[in-house]
Amino acid sequence: MSHESTTPDLVEVVKGLFEAADRGDWGAVVKPYAPDCIWEDADGITNAVGASELRGFWEDWAGMFEDFTIKVDAVVDLGKGIVYAVYHMEGRPARSSTGVVTLRAALIYEWMDGMIKRLIVPQDIDEARADAERLAQSRG
Repeated sequence: MSHESTTPDLVEVVKGLFEAADRGDWGAVVKPYAPDCIWEDADGITNAVGASELRGFWEDWAGMFEDFTIKVDAVVDLGKGIVYAVYHMEGRPARSSTGVVTLRAALIYEWMDGMIKRLIVPQDIDEARADAERLAQSRG
């Protein structure tokens, strides 16, 4: 009888989410999100509730660009269901022949019962890891 863990490797799952987003597979991107998940942006502008709203956000965002790419730079499992990721994305605004928009940012994933319950988009990438570590500590 095998004693292998059935708990998913959250780092690998999150890396897979970025791979799915890079190829535009939005169904795979939202698959591990709880139906009532919360996308919590520090600016309060792009908050979303629910996996279907989250999918719509991703589709709309990526649709604003041609040659859209998103790549993960680092993913760290901080324990207690908290995963921190840094990524970069770029794309040329749709119908634009010049210019490329680039963004480097962080995400904090809060997992509960095997699903992403909350995704936090910190305002300050330099403080994001400390925020994620505090969140993990607060989960006891």
